[in-house]
Amino acid sequence: MTTQVLTSFDGPLCSILLQPPEGKPPTLDHEVITALDATLAAIEARAGALRAVVIRSGSPKVFCAGANLRVMETIDERTIVPWVERGHRLMNRLEALPLPVIARVEGHAMGGGLELALACDLIFASTAARFAQSEARLGLITGWGGSFRLVRRVGLARAKDLALSGRVVDAAEAARIGLADWQGTPEELDPHLAAWVAEVAANGAVAVREVKRLLAACANQPADPAALESAASVVCLRDGDAAARIREFLAGRAKRRR
Repeated sequence: MTTQVLTSFDGPLCSILLQPPEGKPPTLDHEVITALDATLAAIEARAGALRAVVIRSGSPKVFCAGANLRVMETIDERTIVPWVERGHRLMNRLEALPLPVIARVEGHAMGGGLELALACDLIFASTAARFAQSEARLGLITGWGGSFRLVRRVGLARAKDLALSGRVVDAAEAARIGLADWQGTPEELDPHLAAWVAEVAANGAVAVREVKRLLAACANQPADPAALESAASVVCLRDGDAAARIREFLAGRAKRRR
């Protein structure tokens, strides 16, 4: 079973729901990426009738936990580069949508799950949200644009703090350092989101599209971040430490399932 990508259109709002299998967190694999690509194509085709996109989780405990176990079991020097490149294409396409995209984060956004949220325009978090750029714990590095999107959000020093330590930060700290754009109680989250979307919808659609495009053009980004992160990922996997850590992680998960 894999995470399902469920898309709904409610007037000017598109909602993308990451629905995990029962008892599991939402995770990312090739099937999920394919489904997200199809969803983004549908959004692009009807963007003129939409005013905002919201990405949310079907689990109150986890927004997205990053790569799932089937992907983790196949990661090596040969497979890491196409995985990084495919993730970059998806995140770049999400970021380039011509309308605002909000990550509605309740629960944990870890590793690639945080990178998914970072590719959105805004992150609205409940007080139950937790964030971590945690790849270093597995001997890996950010592979889907976290190396520049995290810096863009929180600055170089704080990005180093988060990525080098892999530590988990709560919603209050995330809001304080700029990782999240708003945080409030779970009961406040949806009303705040609805009010913000209503404010955007009251503005000129073309103006909103052009403002997003112009602001994005002002942001700094490496010429080819996928190549940079792919090369760094290969170096990590050649070392052997990452492979050992991944085996330990998978063995621990298997043990806990017994």
